[in-house]
Order: sequence, then structure tokens, then C-alpha cells
Amino acid sequence: MKALVVVLVVAWSAATCNPGPREASAQSAVAGDWRADVAAASRAIVDAGLAPGVGVAITVGDWVMYAQGFGVADLASGRRATGDTPFYLASTTKSFTALAAVIAAQNGELDLDAPMTRYLPEARLADGVAREAITVRHLITLTHGLDGSGPVVDRTAYTGEYTSAQLLELLRHHEPEGERGTFAYNNLGYNLLGMILEQIYDEPWQDIVQRLVIEPVGMVNTSPRLSTLDRERIALPHVLLLDGWTSTELLKGDANMHAAGAHFSSARDLARYLAAHISGGIVEGARVLPEAAIRETHRRHVPQDRNFGPFHRHAWGFGWDIGTYGADTLFHRFGAFEGYRSHVSFMPQHDYGVVVLVNGDGPASPAADLLATHIYDLLLAKPGARENFQARVDSLVTRSAGYRAELAEHLEERAERQQPLRHPLQHFAGTYVNERFGTTEWRVVAGGLEVRAGLSRSRAEVYDAGDDALRVELYGTGLVADFDFPRGGGPATGFTMAEEEFRRVR
Repeated sequence: MKALVVVLVVAWSAATCNPGPREASAQSAVAGDWRADVAAASRAIVDAGLAPGVGVAITVGDWVMYAQGFGVADLASGRRATGDTPFYLASTTKSFTALAAVIAAQNGELDLDAPMTRYLPEARLADGVAREAITVRHLITLTHGLDGSGPVVDRTAYTGEYTSAQLLELLRHHEPEGERGTFAYNNLGYNLLGMILEQIYDEPWQDIVQRLVIEPVGMVNTSPRLSTLDRERIALPHVLLLDGWTSTELLKGDANMHAAGAHFSSARDLARYLAAHISGGIVEGARVLPEAAIRETHRRHVPQDRNFGPFHRHAWGFGWDIGTYGADTLFHRFGAFEGYRSHVSFMPQHDYGVVVLVNGDGPASPAADLLATHIYDLLLAKPGARENFQARVDSLVTRSAGYRAELAEHLEERAERQQPLRHPLQHFAGTYVNERFGTTEWRVVAGGLEVRAGLSRSRAEVYDAGDDALRVELYGTGLVADFDFPRGGGPATGFTMAEEEFRRVR
């Protein structure tokens, strides 16, 4: 679990002594001394031990209204979090990709109602799926009717081991699931949407989104490629252990930052992005994006019926969840990956937007929404906002203590399972391959086993020594690998994991 960084952003010009008339109007739209309250709430999250660092971003109309960081972005070095610190966004990227696709469509370069195979003719679909059945609109509305788990998603989000040709070939393993035309949240549709953008523009999807969305908005600390960022400036992930927060390994690189979940971005940048959405493409008085494209992403394209924490989601736009917080409509797009959580949302009735960026999970993850909703409560001058916030902080502290108790129990159970394996560690070590999921490499490291699958990696623990079974955290979940050994002894010949067989190649 990692640190929480929430960033509350105010327009750069809001710090000046003489605001212009449009900015002054935005300032007057917010009642009360909310800045002091937001700072106090952010510090409360840090002081309660719910995160090493917190920050927040707020917009009113087309103006970014405040930027501040609290706590640290990197606990090991003590580096402070600021409004310009880039955090990993994960699925918030879907909003960027969707907007780029809509701009392409309105420019006449993409037909949303064309079959996806018009743009991806090499795509291999599962048996029983007609090649003309799935349109680009099905992809962007997440109504394509294909299983959202499988090799295309795992390779793009975790291992980074793929080529475009491989992904199109592996698509056949994503079987039909549910009814086409019905919303089902997953990454697959946006993975394919990114590939379609690459086909029509003949350039990487990353460059397309940067050119059509990121650069026009003026998001100077935002990138879909980790290699372009100064690693001494980004927020690093942290995990909550029994004795508190500690830094953990960043499991992201250029290869596994994908069109459904990529981008590092700062709170200040995201506040500008929200200002553009709130105001139909205008930021600080200047048009930066086409209004028609912005409004099309806000349209209720398909229904959904899901609860997420305090939010009820009733529709999907293009890249946005559309729902409610209390009585108010909330457009939102969250994201999560190991050590990170992003909250990006706006209330169209009030022209308010809030960004919360987190470099922690576990108890820190709900703290992101807790802080965001408190900010809305303050901006809307809801009675009892401060008292309600403190009660929710206290509740989350109790949950955090429960998490640590569960972790202690898990570590005790794991210690009990550490009975000697029937085979030497060197006989587990080696390289194993699977057609769908690629290559895994098992190594003996520091007296134990470690597995790597491209950029994804995990320490192995004994799950059942009698069955030669090891547990690892790969592809974003816990998995058990059951190894097969020859009767006469010697290195393992392969293993089975998630009902997939991996065979040794060396």
C-alpha cells in the first residue's frame, strides 16, 4: 500500500494580487474560507497516518483556483509533494483517449459507427464473433461484449511484452461475454481504440493524445511515457506495512502504459483539464479544445447501474462515469494501480471540479474519495461538513488498524506455510512460456524465489509445499503456480497458473 497524495489546485493567476474580472467572478462563486479548510483536511489525512503525502486540485468554471501539496511524494528521500508533482493516473487515461477519438471523428478522420475491423483488419476474433459485429462505438462505450480479462489486457497493463501484431492475434482469446450493447467496464475496448488511432494517424497513440488533448490544454507535467519524466520529480508508490509506510517498487514503464491506463500527470495539469471540460473547451478565458467534442464526451451514451463508494453511477459518457454524489450529478473518472489512485471529477451544475491524486492504496485509496467529497461539501457549504469529515477520518483510521491486523494475521499464516519445499529452489528457477501470457522468468533471489513477467514481478511464497505450489502477485492479482517435476528428479518441466500451462524453455 502506498502513500496518498492529494493535490488541491488553484489557477496560477489566482495567486496574483490583482485578479482579472473573469477570475474574480470565479473566486466569488465559492462561499467561505474553503482554502484554509481544505488545507486543514489535507493535513488531517497525513497526521492520521492515512498517507505520507496529500494534495488536492480545485477548479471553478474555466479557472484553476488553488494548488498545494502536503506531506511527501517520496518517503525515502523526504521529497515533498507539490501541485506540480506527477502521479500515475491509471484508468483516468480513458478520458483522454476518448476525447482524442471524438476529435478525430469530428475531423472526419474516424467513423465511430464503422466496424473496428475496418481499421484493424488483422484482428483475430473469437469463434462465433462476426467481423462486422463490433463497431468503434462499441469500443468507446465499453459495450463490445468481449471478455475484458485475457492476454491483450494483461500484456498491455502489466508485462508490457507485446507487439501490435501479437495483440491482434491474441484477441481471439477474448471470448464473447454478456450481451453486446450492454455496458461492462474493462480495459479491452480502449486498448483497441488506441490501436485504431494509431492506424488512422500512422503514429503512436501516445503522440496522438498528446497532440490533440494534452498539449492544447497546456498540461506541461503530463506524459504517457515514464522515460520522458524526471524520476526525481514523480510521486513514487508506497506500501503500508505493520510499522508504517515504506517505499515500494514502481511496476510501470513505457511498455505497460497503455491507452486504457497510462499517463503521469500533476494536479495542476488535471485541474486545467477539468476547467476545459466544465467550460466547454475554455481554460482561463482562452479556447483550447473544440466545444462540440467536449460536449459529446459528456452525453449519456449507455446506462449503467453501479455503486462506487459514496457515488452512484447511472450512465457512461465517452471516457467518463456519469453518476451522483448526494443530489448532484458528478462526472468522474478514477484510476488505480499498485501504489496509486486518482480521483478526477466535476459537478456541471455548480462548475466545480476536484482532483485527488494518491500514491498509496489500501486505506489510502478510500481516503482520496473521502477528501474529494469533503471538498465538494465545503464548496457547497453543506451543514456539518467539518464534523462529518472528522467522523469519516476516524472511521477510516479504524479500518486502517483492521487492515494492519489482517496483514499481521496473513504474515503469521505465511510463516506457518514456509515448510521446506520438496525440491531445491534452483529446480524451480528457469524461463517458462505460455502462448497467451508470454514469458515468465523465475530466479533465486535472497534465499527465495522471484518471478518476472516483463515489467510485472513478484516475490513468491510457499502456498503448498506438498503440491509444489507457490503464490505470487502477477497481472494485478494473487495467483498460485503449481509446478510439475519429472519422476526421476531434476528441474521443473513447467507449471500451471490461472488454468494456463507454462512450459520450461531453459
